[in-house]
Amino acid sequence: MGYAESTFRIACSFFVLLLLTRLMGKTEISQLNVFTFITAITIGNIASSLSTDERVEIDKGVYSLLGWTFLTIAMGYIGMKSKKARHLITGEPKIVIKQGKVMEKALKQVRLDIESLLGMLRQQNVFSIKDVEYAILEINGNLSVMQKQDKKPNAWSKTLLFPTSTGVIYDGKANEDALKDLLAA
Repeated sequence: MGYAESTFRIACSFFVLLLLTRLMGKTEISQLNVFTFITAITIGNIASSLSTDERVEIDKGVYSLLGWTFLTIAMGYIGMKSKKARHLITGEPKIVIKQGKVMEKALKQVRLDIESLLGMLRQQNVFSIKDVEYAILEINGNLSVMQKQDKKPNAWSKTLLFPTSTGVIYDGKANEDALKDLLAA
């Protein structure tokens, strides 16, 4: 394969991949479910093969890219329209801790061991399962944690407050009610 053919293959793969990623939509890597993540890797692998493997004919490589992208978009559309299909394609969130107790059956279903769960809790600044009201393993692998009421940090502790003559500024807007609540506490 000469430089001219390599250049053409690279440009073809690059621009087709650019077009396809624009068609598939904008989702952050951290928000991808496992199916979409693997599909994205596969599409990248096809594009890589198209640009470097001379045994892959250009038209067949582009066809493969278009086919995988079409199926990915179609599955996303079906998932948006049908709750059953969405659960089949991407799975569903699982409650792994309920009222301070580990749901062992749910852990087995999502193939998560207790050490990994404890590590995920520590990343959320939770160091005891007993402090957790609910912990839900989301479809993208993130753990959402709701601490028990007596263990929750003060709601104001994560908010930047700036007292002013008109009240408290939160997200650039004055909120007099919030200042009254703060002074009453």
